[in-house]
Amino acid sequence: MTFLYVAIGIFGGYIYLKLAEGLNLFRDRVSPDKIRGGGVVLLPVILWYLAKSVSGYHNLMAAITVLIAIVGLWDDYRGVSGYVKAGITLLVGLVILWFLGWVIPIRILGYEVYVPIFNEVFWLLFFMGFVNAFNVIDGRDGVLLTTSLILLAYLYLLTADIMYLHVAAVAAGLLVWNTPPARLIMGDVGSYVLGTFITASFLTLSHIPVEARLLALSFPLMDTLTTIARRLSRRQSIFQADTEHIHHVLYSRFGDRRGLLLIMLINLASVGLSALYLKVGPSILPLGLVWWALLAAISFILPKRPS
Repeated sequence: MTFLYVAIGIFGGYIYLKLAEGLNLFRDRVSPDKIRGGGVVLLPVILWYLAKSVSGYHNLMAAITVLIAIVGLWDDYRGVSGYVKAGITLLVGLVILWFLGWVIPIRILGYEVYVPIFNEVFWLLFFMGFVNAFNVIDGRDGVLLTTSLILLAYLYLLTADIMYLHVAAVAAGLLVWNTPPARLIMGDVGSYVLGTFITASFLTLSHIPVEARLLALSFPLMDTLTTIARRLSRRQSIFQADTEHIHHVLYSRFGDRRGLLLIMLINLASVGLSALYLKVGPSILPLGLVWWALLAAISFILPKRPS
């Protein structure tokens, strides 16, 4: 059954690619030979699983996914301000937290913490930060899909929910068209739909300690934090684009294919550390801190070395 969803990714990507090329729509502004918006291929599978559920939360997420997809498609077609997208993710985060009743404890280092206002702000920043982080990492061919595929597979292992496995299978099929040199780019519709879907899923894993979730999300977490720190240190807008992200550094240093392989290994190591944390406990947290420091060093140090 899983192979059927891989085929949906492969053939769905091909149909979308040919349709967009035939209509001369969604061509990338920088590389006109590439087509943006391939993330729409993921929508039918995600919406199918969300909408068929009797859970009110899943139905809410289906509606939110449609909204996010429309904004993402318009961004791929005409462009949307970073401030507007941040405002939309803020609104979506508030709606999700409101639906969940706001009372979401923070499980950290074996303790459960709930401090009014602090917890709500923490989870709102968690949601907004990671949704936009998935947009940030979508800067080179294959990075978004590879990262998402591994995280979706990990969510399946954590929850045994077949939805995650099948969405991961569609992502694997789309990699046929998105692997360097890509013909099809997931675009903002892909990054925001996947970012919202995966982030909301990690948000609702209330039985999983926060640090285990952050370890699994190490790559988008550290890439975004180092990007913000770098731009603030230069007194630039945090929405200003640059080519010093972790994926840019690895691709320029090792080539596109090897760079993508390294991104895959980084994400596998991250979910591996998360799984180890769940098995062993806080004693491995120093190893996680070293891992985060290593990822930060890639962005901060490697670009400064002579090529």
